[in-house]
Amino acid sequence: MKIVFLDSHTMSLDQDMDLTPLEDLGEYLPLAQSSGEDISAVARDAGIIITNKIIVDKSVLDIVSGLKFISVIATGYNIVDLEAAGKKGIMVANVPRYASHSVSQHAFALILELYCNVGKYDRDVKKGDWSRSPSFSLLRYPSFELEGKTIGIIGFGAIGRQTAKIAEGFDMKVLAYDDSDLSKAGYKNSSLDEILSQSDIISIHVPLTPETRDLIAEEEIQKMKRSAVVINTSRGGIVNETHLHRALINGRIAGAGLDVLSREPPMEDNIMLEELDNLVVTPHTAWSTREARQRLIDITAENIRAFMDNNPQNIVNREYLEE
Repeated sequence: MKIVFLDSHTMSLDQDMDLTPLEDLGEYLPLAQSSGEDISAVARDAGIIITNKIIVDKSVLDIVSGLKFISVIATGYNIVDLEAAGKKGIMVANVPRYASHSVSQHAFALILELYCNVGKYDRDVKKGDWSRSPSFSLLRYPSFELEGKTIGIIGFGAIGRQTAKIAEGFDMKVLAYDDSDLSKAGYKNSSLDEILSQSDIISIHVPLTPETRDLIAEEEIQKMKRSAVVINTSRGGIVNETHLHRALINGRIAGAGLDVLSREPPMEDNIMLEELDNLVVTPHTAWSTREARQRLIDITAENIRAFMDNNPQNIVNREYLEE
């Protein structure tokens, strides 16, 4: 069965990945970045496609008429029309839990930058500001301890729980919000209102769905402490960027750290790219440690192998397949 990877460039940094798990599956064709023409010309006869961020909607499904399996080489699968795929009998699989350590540590990198201003001080030192200081120290930005602060974690799956473990290492108080019962994990479910009103730091770890789009918007921001910071390493559409930007400008909240935006890559005039002292933005890299990327490749190969062996795993569109 022909396997086509629609956007293979998203995996490797200077060819640092071992791709043999995918190459050993059979007829494997990596495309650096696919256009509609590429899909028509090269992937038309594919039985399996791998995609990271290339959208696979009904128009693509109609082109790849012999498609049997879609392997999303990511956890989030909102790029695939699950219903349309299911109606055609096409299974869709994702890779859960591959980046729980990577994303949680990145969330804390954003938190620590907002709380300690390491990046700002580094830039000032290299500009010579410390050399010109009348004192031994360049005391320019307020900093704060994490000990005793409350972190509210929205979404308490693998990443949320790993974030909680790190927070507890800093002697923070953890509040958790999730649709599932958290008692077996040793936590109680807090309401979203409790998270918003009581947290010093709000860290988001839910997928983007119709229910979570604009989950954090004007109404929710108004319930937060003025000293609160918002961290989003999940998906951009979960936070309303216009409302967040206004809150940062007006001092309604203290800061935000974002690894994701509603459109990626962003337009150059995106308001979240403005130079704001209380905003830190990274280019959707929380997932991308070397270890996590290799894990993605390995588990994706396992998903495809399991499908070939008629024992599919990590299927995310079963409800549509059953109709």
